[in-house]
Amino acid sequence: MSFKYYLYGMNVESEFEIEEAYAKDFDGEPDVKIAHGNLPPEVEEMFKDKTESDVLVATSAEGMVFRIPEVGDYWVRKDIIIVRPFKDSDPMQVKTFILGSGFGYTMLLRKQVVLHGGGVSKNGKGIIVTGESGAGKSTVTDSLLSSGYEFIADDVCALTENGEMMHINMAYPQQKLCRDAALNKGYNLDELIYINESRDKFALRLKDGYLPEGMDFNYLFELVIAEGDELQFREVKGQEKLMLLMKNIYRGEDGFNQWGVPAEYMKKCLKVASTIKIYQIARPKNINTLPEIISYIDSCVQEVS
Repeated sequence: MSFKYYLYGMNVESEFEIEEAYAKDFDGEPDVKIAHGNLPPEVEEMFKDKTESDVLVATSAEGMVFRIPEVGDYWVRKDIIIVRPFKDSDPMQVKTFILGSGFGYTMLLRKQVVLHGGGVSKNGKGIIVTGESGAGKSTVTDSLLSSGYEFIADDVCALTENGEMMHINMAYPQQKLCRDAALNKGYNLDELIYINESRDKFALRLKDGYLPEGMDFNYLFELVIAEGDELQFREVKGQEKLMLLMKNIYRGEDGFNQWGVPAEYMKKCLKVASTIKIYQIARPKNINTLPEIISYIDSCVQEVS
């Protein structure tokens, strides 16, 4: 039995049921298949001394292999993700790595620009919030959704060309919340899905407030930790736009460190940088500046183009 979904702007056929994905029937061949299977024999031989408790990673320009201890093996190419779940592995964990790293690598191999951050929309404009780990991008994205923005993607934003613009494709209608954020919003944690990512997060399946067709990309906001106690805002311009963009490519460090940045991919990145506005927000680490950050983003998005 197989299931059909629309994920990251692609038609996907899967042997794994992925309840959180957006179900969509389609005719013809899928863009990506998800199937049960084993690692390629040459990789098995290369890592024959590894156990299911060991990390395993192998990359090339044609495919990527990785092992998540106690979860499963993943063999990723541009049109198929092959998965071998380990015995007694948590099905939620198996799916988490399909939807995250699995698709991240697939889109990298397809030379699709993918940013690590949350995607939202307001007033017909697409916004991505990215930034350093721990800078608060999930908290900011959640606050934007609470203030009337619509959901596009939680952590992985896949971009495709749409005429003169770039387009943010919806990932799947599920939002991750840390424990504090879930409690502050009044959720009963027993009614949420616990995601065991060593980061104490919960998943909330969205019934509405999301955009299946995504939205054209207009604004990128990068969050960083300020060295001092002052909240700082600045628009990023010139060549720095491209540098900031490349820094926030999802899983880019895994592929580009191996085979460099393909010319076709760089051309797409240049188009992204030239068609959006980019802002950097430096926030103090131990001071609550969330209201000011949301107000600033809102003021930028409401600007007359």
